[in-house]
Amino acid sequence: MDFAELAALASGHAEARAIQTALKLGIFDMLEQSPLDDAALAAAISANRRAMALIANAMVALGLLDKRAQRYSLTEAARRYLLRSSPEYLGGLILFDEAFFQTWTNLEQTIRTGLPARPTDMFQSRPEETERFIRAMDSLTRARGDAAYVAGRLDLSKVSTIADIGGGPGTYTVAMLRRWPHLRATIYDLPATLEVARKILAEREPASLARIDLVRFDYLYDEIPSRCGALFMSNIIHSEDETDNAQVMRKCFRALEPGGLIIIKDHIMNADLTEPKAGAIFALYLLMATRGRDYSFDEVSRWLGDAGFADIKHEVLPSPPFTSSMVIARKPL
Repeated sequence: MDFAELAALASGHAEARAIQTALKLGIFDMLEQSPLDDAALAAAISANRRAMALIANAMVALGLLDKRAQRYSLTEAARRYLLRSSPEYLGGLILFDEAFFQTWTNLEQTIRTGLPARPTDMFQSRPEETERFIRAMDSLTRARGDAAYVAGRLDLSKVSTIADIGGGPGTYTVAMLRRWPHLRATIYDLPATLEVARKILAEREPASLARIDLVRFDYLYDEIPSRCGALFMSNIIHSEDETDNAQVMRKCFRALEPGGLIIIKDHIMNADLTEPKAGAIFALYLLMATRGRDYSFDEVSRWLGDAGFADIKHEVLPSPPFTSSMVIARKPL
């Protein structure tokens, strides 16, 4: 690593904050229909013209805006990922990171004490936090294409019902229902999350709601109430500790029909917990906001094996664009 690379890493917060602020101000949406100059952009939101020009120029430097004849327009990347009207809108995640930014100032204290920097409530305590978090998860999954890829990799042709544990906005569930028209699904999640999920599904996938049951459920305390042919969990195990994850695997085993599949999608780390890089960095988010961390395949495989699962396989998703893996196992007949 040379000086330039290290300096860019160490100052990366500046670029992140600039993008977050530009998105929050609505600069990209203002340019959806036609190019505008700094005066028009500033007037639209009653901002300072000089300051608006500086942040717009920064977006040009970052490749998110073009500037010609003193007028700004969207680049292809901005039109694809930063417009609310785009099906690949990443803004939900960016605005979540913007709200979470203050938590990063407590990282040193968290390292010293090992204690989270915020309540480990999975953003359930305040409705605005719940909605921001769930829309962020939906935004990331849609922008990166995870759900369609995962649905295409799974063979659910002989499965009639799938349970999505901690399914959040239902992004993966909808993709599986599209891929497998015979399938019915249940999303099991906390009450505040299900309120947001219902809203998102009604906005974007109203036809799918007829094939989805939304069930209030806490995987730490509740038994999965219905038998299913497959069970899916995305980004769940990293929020919990080893003891709770082992218990959840036993619950999943009991809920599956003989021969049923469990699919776990997450950052599955190497034995040293240093790769993939995205997982190692993400572990700091988890340290500040959850009881968990990222786990290795050996750890996940041990929980599954102890619960009774067989045929345990690890499939690494192509990187880029993906940064995670799937662990797939079967309940013996």
